[in-house]
Amino acid sequence: MKMTGYLSRTMILAGACLLASCSSFLNLEPKSSIDGNNYWKTESDVEYAATAMYWSFSKSMARGVWNWGELRGGNYTGNQPNGPDQYDIINNTMTSTNEAALWTNLYQTISRANLIIKYAPSVSMTASAKNAYLSECHAMRALCYFYIVRVWGDAPLYLEPVEEYSASSIFRPRTGKDEIMEHIISDLETAETYAQPVTSAGFKRSRINIMGIYAIMTDVYAWLHEYDKVISIMDKVYLLAPETSADSWWKTLDIPADASQEEFSQAWRAIFTKVDPLQPLEDIDRERIFYIPYSELENGINGNTSYFCNGVCKATPSDQLLSLYDPADKRYKASYSTSSPTRLTLKFWPESASFGVGGVVSDGDIVMYRMSDLVLLHAEALAATGQIDAAVKELNKIHERAGLEAYRSSEFITPEECIGAILKERTIELVGEGKYWFDLLRTGHASDIGGVDSQDKWLFPISKTHLDENHLLKQNPGYGVE
Repeated sequence: MKMTGYLSRTMILAGACLLASCSSFLNLEPKSSIDGNNYWKTESDVEYAATAMYWSFSKSMARGVWNWGELRGGNYTGNQPNGPDQYDIINNTMTSTNEAALWTNLYQTISRANLIIKYAPSVSMTASAKNAYLSECHAMRALCYFYIVRVWGDAPLYLEPVEEYSASSIFRPRTGKDEIMEHIISDLETAETYAQPVTSAGFKRSRINIMGIYAIMTDVYAWLHEYDKVISIMDKVYLLAPETSADSWWKTLDIPADASQEEFSQAWRAIFTKVDPLQPLEDIDRERIFYIPYSELENGINGNTSYFCNGVCKATPSDQLLSLYDPADKRYKASYSTSSPTRLTLKFWPESASFGVGGVVSDGDIVMYRMSDLVLLHAEALAATGQIDAAVKELNKIHERAGLEAYRSSEFITPEECIGAILKERTIELVGEGKYWFDLLRTGHASDIGGVDSQDKWLFPISKTHLDENHLLKQNPGYGVE
């Protein structure tokens, strides 16, 4: 759906807030614009609100996917004149004025999800449509809070829309991260209950459907080290996407290990190539589970080219990252340019792309979850529960297709050694996809591999903007008293 086609109605949900006295702390919608008396009448109203929710999420991920999940941990060097905020993220010298310290767009997404969860049940539409919207909104709220917990830890919690502008309703103290995680799990379970069967006619990979819910669940349970639950969720994943079925809606990249570099590169880049979000489910690369489309004229652009490609990159691959690649790994030539310094360009852009004035704008898709991500989380769960043979089998699905010799179970004496190999594989396979820093935190390697010795610095600072607005907030340890 074109953003330009519904801007006037989206203004009901967003523009009034920006023009009125609403706080940038949450960017909440005022009651007079969105209450049940003058808005929530038809399914179209719910669809516009859902689209606005995804729009807010796209804004949060346009830089957040890399600022929060990719840049830290030693895999990149920064360029201070070209990207001072990213330079400080990379070098762990962040302050509360860094752009990555802002959580506004995540909370705006949560606000819009809360509105739909409250008002959609009273709107006249089919039960299946209503349940589908509720499923999406519970899952989206869970995903936003999952980012918030991993990036900032404790945080204000909002499970209902704030519809009156008052300090007491908007400004809240931080809720403990463990309690927030309980709500995340509850939301995902509710989302699974409401989720509708996937059909080619009714679902797009740019919206969260049942497989997207399972992807978030897998990520959440791995983060909590509840690996038995990861394995249970992956059983459901493989029921929906049987590996032996050619007709499955989801499938890991299917290319033989002996494919040529050219064949591999073409198939590899197809995972990330920008697609028309209105394409049927079966026409988009089946490796994708959930992605965010961008358009320069609709929901704006993301930072892809400025981070990895455009002029002097904000993030240049470090020797630490490049040293991980085996010379035979086809993912290297499929991902990196041959210019100096080496840049992570080819993974996301065609080799002929030009950047800068008159060139390609950074409106490529951001793939949030894909099948190979889940396969490697599954491998980690199997290894952590002592099932080394099964873990290595999952690991080799990703490792061998890149043209590499298969791992053998006998190479790993302990589960930790196997998890180390899986972490290396995730670093290579998912490079540039916003997973790396979270992987280091989850597996306990933020210090020894990531180089961030102080646990106080594992979290990000809370923005000075938020602290100035909400005096109930306290800054995270390690960033001073502000």
